[in-house]
Amino acid sequence: MKICLYGASSTELDRYYLDAAYELGRRIAAGGHTMIYGGGAQGVMGAAACGVTDGGGALVGVAPTFFQSAPGVLFDGCTEFICTQTMAERKTIMMERADAFVMAPGGIGTYEEFFEVLTLKQLGRHNPALAVLNTRNYYDPMQALFEHTVEQKFAKPVCLQIYRMFAEPGPLVDYLEHYDPNEIDVRHIKNI
Repeated sequence: MKICLYGASSTELDRYYLDAAYELGRRIAAGGHTMIYGGGAQGVMGAAACGVTDGGGALVGVAPTFFQSAPGVLFDGCTEFICTQTMAERKTIMMERADAFVMAPGGIGTYEEFFEVLTLKQLGRHNPALAVLNTRNYYDPMQALFEHTVEQKFAKPVCLQIYRMFAEPGPLVDYLEHYDPNEIDVRHIKNI
């Protein structure tokens, strides 16, 4: 399986975020899966990449060429590295190549990437497994916002079931490996 990871590139994160990301990468490799990600060498992205490579797994990095001018930004241990011209092209390639998606702790870019795949699933345009690594309850405020969105009738209750949140990497990878796309008929979640 090809698992797309979205996550932070920040160098100022607490160690527990990095440790969880490393363990996620290690478990992806142990399952014989490939990780597709934004090519970063630092932060959550870099820790997950190290976990994959230390575990002997395959790693596909995808990043715009403008990141190449900054030393130490891109991970040089990728099995395959794809250079793009734009962030939009990067995102499209990552989505097209992935079978499942994981949002690890991150910032604005991470949110934007994950919300697009979430929206496409809500619209019935695809139906992959979507998982959130909720290390140290990082995404609890997001979950509260989603629940508020449903309570206020801006989304149907079933929208809370089109992704899953996990505190630890082990159960998250297990969910991806056993995901049943027929569990929810996404074709009728959002009527347009």
